[in-house]
Amino acid sequence: MLCDKDVIEFFTKENLKEIFEKYKKDKTDFFNQDIIKVPMGADGISLETFNKEIDIRCQIISNRIKKGTYQFYPLREVEIEKTSGGTRILSIAAIRDIVVQKALYDAIYKEIEKDFRKTDNLSFAYRKNKSAPQAALKIYRFIQEGYTWVLDADIVKFFDTIPHPYLIQLIEEKFGKNTLISNLLRRYIKTSRIHRIDYNNPKEFHCKKGKKIQQNNNQGIPQGGVLSGILANLYLHGFDIWILETLSKKYDLKYIRYADDFVVLSRNQENSENIYKEIKEKLTEIKLQLHEIQPDNQAKTKIFNLQETSLQFVGFEIALTKIRVKSSNIQKFKNRIYEKINGTPDNQSKSKNNIVKSEKDYKSGFDPRKRFNFLINKIIKQKIRGRTDICPLCDGVRKNDNKEQSIERNWLGFFCIITDIEQLRDIDKWIRCEISKYFYKTYNLRLKRKHFKQAGLISVEKEYYRMRKQKECDCITNQPDVLLWKLIILIFIVCAVTLIYFTGFSVIA
Repeated sequence: MLCDKDVIEFFTKENLKEIFEKYKKDKTDFFNQDIIKVPMGADGISLETFNKEIDIRCQIISNRIKKGTYQFYPLREVEIEKTSGGTRILSIAAIRDIVVQKALYDAIYKEIEKDFRKTDNLSFAYRKNKSAPQAALKIYRFIQEGYTWVLDADIVKFFDTIPHPYLIQLIEEKFGKNTLISNLLRRYIKTSRIHRIDYNNPKEFHCKKGKKIQQNNNQGIPQGGVLSGILANLYLHGFDIWILETLSKKYDLKYIRYADDFVVLSRNQENSENIYKEIKEKLTEIKLQLHEIQPDNQAKTKIFNLQETSLQFVGFEIALTKIRVKSSNIQKFKNRIYEKINGTPDNQSKSKNNIVKSEKDYKSGFDPRKRFNFLINKIIKQKIRGRTDICPLCDGVRKNDNKEQSIERNWLGFFCIITDIEQLRDIDKWIRCEISKYFYKTYNLRLKRKHFKQAGLISVEKEYYRMRKQKECDCITNQPDVLLWKLIILIFIVCAVTLIYFTGFSVIA
């Protein structure tokens, strides 16, 4: 069990500053480095203000953590639209609280992961080295083994209905009563929420008097919070164990969970129906409710045979013989590309010398050739390839600082497990078509395939094959200081060889 002395080491001023800088980097727009997407919390402290006062603010946080007096600020709630229709509430924390949550996450992660070893191949959300594509691929492999009957299940308002007493009991069993971790997690769970009812923006909200605060005393944890995912996994861990050790001995089944969405595969309909009844009863015991089975395709919980329809799960469409990208995800990707292509020139903001150097210049540029080349090489290329860091020693994709996953983060990187390549070919055709339509409409230019080739337009299909072959960097020297020494040695060798080469020629002469 972690002692308070060990935990405090995660909350030093220096570590908190480092966490904040990494948080800023993660929230920086890939295409425009000037945009950092960090919303203001209910305390009214903006990113700029926190950044200017980083030293004193991190010191205050550290002192309060050590004294055990740190309290989380109420959460600012915002309503966002769901892709499937309707809306959901996201809880936005103050920047200082996000930094504390991240430090607390680092402190408890390894300890909690020890409990998840038994269910390592069952749970795929909010865990390092686990992902939605891994879950989808595992389901597909089970289907190939003959598990074609599907119970596609979803828990009713999971994050909003997790009961506090049982969750706090689990936390105290793991980390002890009245310890620094238990107290911080309890305060996080009990954090109040402020509804966005009568204000238009965070500044107006902060200045407004008589804010309506909803106390969060009995159930629910903040959706979208740094700690919410790991606490959700902790809460459902007992349920995972029950399926693994009890239900799977009674029925021939395969179980995969991603957050509150889970799939149970079996070989016949009767088993699926019986499994549903037992799971529903088990969830009721831990104060959770499973959506009722409905016959229509839009139902949250349903039983079906993959010979008749496909499974929609974590962004994928999984069928008997193939994995595809869910159609709504294809459309979202196209929408983002469409927005990038149709950057309308602004007559009021022509860039100097008509040089296109940034996405902003692309929108304000007037030279069609320069705009076309910039669109192909900077915007479209980066949108498809995303953030990639290639090791100069082995040509592998480097991992990030926490060794969680490779840095090849992009839309295609997420969906590179699919087997239906026709979807990618259609995207390639669509991109060329949209670019051609835009430049014809704007400049009356007719683009041909050779123009795209000369400009270097990358193919989504070819990029898919490249990424499938791409290995991860496994160099033991994948550290900045070691790479620097490698570079110095390489330069020295080149200089020495060059010197010997020319000296040899002078001697011969």
